[in-house]
Amino acid sequence: MRKKDKKIEIQIADSQVNVNGQTLEGYILTAGKREIGQIAEVDGQFAILKNGAVEVLYKKFDQAVEKIIENFNLNH
Repeated sequence: MRKKDKKIEIQIADSQVNVNGQTLEGYILTAGKREIGQIAEVDGQFAILKNGAVEVLYKKFDQAVEKIIENFNLNH
C-alpha cells in the first residue's frame, strides 16, 4: 500500500537563540507547534544549532533551511 502524502507547513520566525552560552539573533523553524530547528548567523555564515552548539555552517540561509527540513522529513 502506498502512504498518502501529507502537507506540512513550515514556519520561520525571528527569535533569540543560545549559541555556546551567548544569546544571539536567529531563527526558529517550526512545523505546527513542534520546533524542528534553529539557525543563527555566526561570522557571516548561517549555523544550524543543536542543543545550543553549532552543528554545521552554511554560506546561504536557504541552504541551512533546506537541511533542517530535509532532516525533519527523514526523521518524521
